[in-house]
Amino acid sequence: MNADESALRARLGIPTDAESVLIFGESSHWDPNWLFTSEEYYGRRIERILDEVIAALVAEPRRIFSVEALFFLRRYWERRPDQREILRQLVNDGRLRLTGTGITTPDTVLPDTELILRDYLDGQEWLRTRRMTPEPRLAYLPDDFGHSPALPSMLRALGFDHAAITRIDGMYFVATDYRRRKAFPLPGSSAELLERDLRTVDFVWRAPDGAEVLCHWNAFTYFQGDMLAHVGVIRWMGVVFGMSWRTRRHIARRVRAFVRQLRPLARTPYLFCPMGCDFNGPIHGLVGLLDRYNRTHYQETGVWAVNAGMDDYMTLVDHYRPRLPTLTFDPNPYWMGFYASRPDIKVRCNRIGRKLVLLEKLTAVPAPGSTDSPDPELRREIGAAWDLLIVSNHHDFVTGTAPDRVWHAEQGPWLTEAEGLADSALARVRATRQAPPAPSHGEPPQWTLADGRVEVTTRYYKVVLSAAAGGCITVLDRAEDGRSLISGPANDLVAYRDSGGLWRMGHEYRGGVLREVACASRQPATVRAIEEDGVLQVRVDSRLEGRPFVRFLWFRDDSPIIRLRIVGAAARRRTITCRFPTTLVADRLTMDVPGGVVERPAHKLYSPTFWPARNFVFAHDHGRGGRGMAAFLGGPACATLRENGALEWVALRNVPRERAFLVLPLLAHPASGTDPDEHTFDYAVWFTRAGDVLDNKLPIQPRQALGTAWFAPATPDLDAAADAVVTCDRDDVRVAAVKPADRGAGVIVRLGGFGRGSVVVRVRCAARPVRAARLCDARERDLSELRVEDGAAVVPVDGAIVSVRLLF
Repeated sequence: MNADESALRARLGIPTDAESVLIFGESSHWDPNWLFTSEEYYGRRIERILDEVIAALVAEPRRIFSVEALFFLRRYWERRPDQREILRQLVNDGRLRLTGTGITTPDTVLPDTELILRDYLDGQEWLRTRRMTPEPRLAYLPDDFGHSPALPSMLRALGFDHAAITRIDGMYFVATDYRRRKAFPLPGSSAELLERDLRTVDFVWRAPDGAEVLCHWNAFTYFQGDMLAHVGVIRWMGVVFGMSWRTRRHIARRVRAFVRQLRPLARTPYLFCPMGCDFNGPIHGLVGLLDRYNRTHYQETGVWAVNAGMDDYMTLVDHYRPRLPTLTFDPNPYWMGFYASRPDIKVRCNRIGRKLVLLEKLTAVPAPGSTDSPDPELRREIGAAWDLLIVSNHHDFVTGTAPDRVWHAEQGPWLTEAEGLADSALARVRATRQAPPAPSHGEPPQWTLADGRVEVTTRYYKVVLSAAAGGCITVLDRAEDGRSLISGPANDLVAYRDSGGLWRMGHEYRGGVLREVACASRQPATVRAIEEDGVLQVRVDSRLEGRPFVRFLWFRDDSPIIRLRIVGAAARRRTITCRFPTTLVADRLTMDVPGGVVERPAHKLYSPTFWPARNFVFAHDHGRGGRGMAAFLGGPACATLRENGALEWVALRNVPRERAFLVLPLLAHPASGTDPDEHTFDYAVWFTRAGDVLDNKLPIQPRQALGTAWFAPATPDLDAAADAVVTCDRDDVRVAAVKPADRGAGVIVRLGGFGRGSVVVRVRCAARPVRAARLCDARERDLSELRVEDGAAVVPVDGAIVSVRLLF
């Protein structure tokens, strides 16, 4: 035991001879708006809980209570000025412990990387500007439905060393399945890997770019210890489904049971028992209960029980890092339905985020000879829009898993307000900023339309669409050699009967079903074509189970990308996919995820396995010259690769609530939501000739492939104007964001690296020479000085995310 470990044990009151330590980490999980709106949650539970927490911390000076996210703490601060001083003191003393700095506990599977970084930055800045000094090293995500395999990249970019999670694929979670408990962990899952193969809940998680964090998994839920002082079923929303039971023998039995669960999965002397189910208050006299246990049972059991923070536990475990396995870890798919539930939420969050990043790029850098910041009203609108949008990161917002009432009453209006602010700011910028026009496309492709058959010839493809085959692509050959790229009707619409709900597809649990019931290719369609501005547009009007759908296809002679769109509405209990049967022989998919790029197997746990992708998915045939197919999705979206080489992705989904065996509900998933509205789903495809994701520069292609400029030449291209503000000299590093610094001076530039290995880039500003530059983290804390040469910052890029402060 080294001096640092000994000092922390002494501070927590752990005896030096204690060979086994059970740490109870108490918190309360607060969703901003899940089953209720944020105002309803605050009125029903939050104010009362925080009053009780403050009283409990004052009554027991050694007690620690943790807060996972700052959304409701911020609201309590605003509405309870009488409690501000004691709140600030408890936070600064580490008694009210922060297990992260996020405004939310963000989902890390669906949101854009920049939105996730801003979530943690905004929370840290809220604390700092109110003289609350903690800067946590831990990010706790107790209830996310899976996690990006590049989570360590984002956390390291933010300056976090430790992470803790609960929900990973294949684990058992109460009331979510009618399979018996002994059926879990599911074979081939991440839970099986940790629980049965490696027998550990602590490990070093390595991201695809090599970034690492020490991670803990709550294998027995994030509320394992909530019934320490009760008998019964559960405590939830402040209600005890049971009764209080605080006797010496009962507490001892509970401790023994927790140790029996945790000890087989521990590689260190420390065991962590989380307390913190949804909207529960503190356990009365927790420290006293544990003190009594230690007095009466420690000598007998050798187990010391203590209340501490999860960050304390992680710090203690970190001293034993050499004992722990290092894993490249993808804890998905936990659930798959939420990848496409309420697609409008996901599209709007994506669109608003892009507008705000565009605005900041265009306005962050002061004009030459000026030190002025952007127009204060413009800054206010942009900041207010970010504040609203950041809350959408939460794992019951962007996921679409809140009930209809909450979506219509609060979540939807927040997004509408955020987009209104972004559009207002964008209109003012457009009025004062010249943007270059998009380049001309030249001559349109050759095409004919006769007898319901459209034939299109570009310099890249020969394409035939047939009205008799539902308007699907029946021929797609490479122009140079006539090689067929598809094995069946492509751009087909497929309807699935889906017994799932907002969280899961029907085939993910016992008694559910996901079954193909109809294809557009089985019924005739109407096909029309028109050319304009060097672009050929083909419109397909078809029906699927009697419902109308419109598909658009756009072809350019000078581009290997085919741009497409689906407009329609899914029937109740239907999931609608778009299918491209290919001639590829591939068994893996590569896609971008929040924080990086990852390769995944075609199949894991479920058939079909749908994977979440941010902007693109790529199937690569490593034989046959290395050709492949990339799909650019107006994401986030989800895709699957079938055994026959068909690439398929979800376009629409309308499933109200999970049902097993036709009638049985899943108690852990009470929210119900319908989505009968018409939606537009944009996407594009590209059949690559050779090379992998990086060779074809796929991470930078989606914006170009799905942008308006692709089929609208002469449109002012604000994206091009924004990209010219700050540039770097390598095409495998992109400038992801340029923003005014919230902390300190200057401008923060976010670089995204997707190349192979470490590189050095020169970052320069078109309008002004760089005077000084510093490497910083995404919480805008300076790390080191950077060299400046000829007005450009020299920046080492050794990961997927690098932040730089520029001073002019």
